[in-house]
Amino acid sequence: MAVSLTVRNLSSARISLKHIEQFEDPSSRTSKASAFSFASKNKTSLAPLSGELDQHSRTFKHEDLGVTLSPFESCTLKLQKDAVNTEVSSFTTSSTLYRLTVETPTGERHRIDTNPTYTQKASQPFTPLTPNPSTTFTALYHPTKPTPHLSIHTNHAYDLATWMKALSSTLPLSAISIPGTHNSHTHYHALPSVRCQMVPVQTQLENGIRFLDIRVQPSHAEDASKKELYLVHGAFPVSLTGTKYLEPMLKTCYEFLEKHPTETILVSLKREGVGSSTDELLSQILEQHYFAPNKSIWHTSPRLPYLGDVRGKLVLVRRYHLHADLRSKEENESRGTGLDATSWPHNSTHALHGPFCVQDFCEVMVPSDIPTKLLHSNDHLVRAAECTALIPGINTDKTNPVPPGPLYLNFLSGSNFWRVGCWPGAIAGVVNRGVEEWLCGGHHLEGALVTTGEPGKTRAVDGGERFQVMRAKRGDGGTGVVIMDHVGLGGDWELVRLVVGMNMGVLGRVRVEG
Repeated sequence: MAVSLTVRNLSSARISLKHIEQFEDPSSRTSKASAFSFASKNKTSLAPLSGELDQHSRTFKHEDLGVTLSPFESCTLKLQKDAVNTEVSSFTTSSTLYRLTVETPTGERHRIDTNPTYTQKASQPFTPLTPNPSTTFTALYHPTKPTPHLSIHTNHAYDLATWMKALSSTLPLSAISIPGTHNSHTHYHALPSVRCQMVPVQTQLENGIRFLDIRVQPSHAEDASKKELYLVHGAFPVSLTGTKYLEPMLKTCYEFLEKHPTETILVSLKREGVGSSTDELLSQILEQHYFAPNKSIWHTSPRLPYLGDVRGKLVLVRRYHLHADLRSKEENESRGTGLDATSWPHNSTHALHGPFCVQDFCEVMVPSDIPTKLLHSNDHLVRAAECTALIPGINTDKTNPVPPGPLYLNFLSGSNFWRVGCWPGAIAGVVNRGVEEWLCGGHHLEGALVTTGEPGKTRAVDGGERFQVMRAKRGDGGTGVVIMDHVGLGGDWELVRLVVGMNMGVLGRVRVEG
């Protein structure tokens, strides 16, 4: 029986799949199965002891591959069980290891041992076979059925606190793949139906988040001289241990940018909560007490900026209406107060409004709607990946560039307060994993086996070819802004790293064409 494995190149350089070797896992009789071998015995190398391999030498089979994958490309390998010496009575498919050796354009080799019958997600560094290699790789395994996939990436090399440092200042924000959080401020001890995040904003920023979604309510419904703004989620406070305010959270952002001036943070502000306050009052409070005293930190232009213009700054995404005085000021001075996000339709699966292209299908009323939410999220990733950014000096005039395309906002969040199976954590558990699988197995790929709306599943491998190589689609392959719930749960920032890693498309184009 053949076992299939899809190998994906999510690094920024070409990778050659040199050869694959099959043998019985030397640890299969003494430990539980895992996606990768030997990790529990040897933390610095994946190599087994020579004696272990001697005991299993009769199961060994070597096969040259000679497949080269450019960035984003993948190859599905059909791994034949009968290629191994089946005279060994103890040998089973589930105990077979496949040792994959890859080579970089400079001749450096790396290897990984994997078991494609393993049923859990897993991540493991490749073992360098070249002394002092110029790069290192990580393998990320997903047990999708019937064809699991293994992604090769270098995302571990990013310092997530300063990942924007590597980006060209000529990139418009709409060209950048940006991880974000939904209801970023709801990390406090609260009802599980209200809590959308598991770690504080500072931890989010240190781990790569660059879009914050914040909901506030004025503490005084009619008095703009009172600057206090409560943090809320819908009609509910965000903490069971006392009222939380906007100002300390913004101070966290200011301090982060002071320490990391290469970064920028998009901040979406919206009024929610109970009471008689208005958007217009909120706009006055923000302008008087928050923006005006911190003009050097806030970017409040109504036009999508370039990264170089907003390093070290907060970019306002305005989801509230302006007071008449501020509207007049906006019209007279043509500088507005932020990117206008007031009119995108509620619960939209795909809406183009002003500088934004939005997916925010949030009314997930029953658990059976969760796959639909995943479908809309991944479909929006498909749309974002097809875009080719307009970059001054690259594909538009350096001095008088064509304005940037829209900023893709992709909310992975959804909830129904009245149904436990549709609280934020339950939805995030399915959608985050499904989006991660899509980014690894299908994003920006022609003929992908992974589908946009079925988590944990792939199409069957067609045809009888030994190898099936799938090429990248047209476009930059970016994600836009991916806005998540429950990110960093249990220290897992893999999805954030994958989003950041998708900047390799536009970065490669700047290097080649620039």
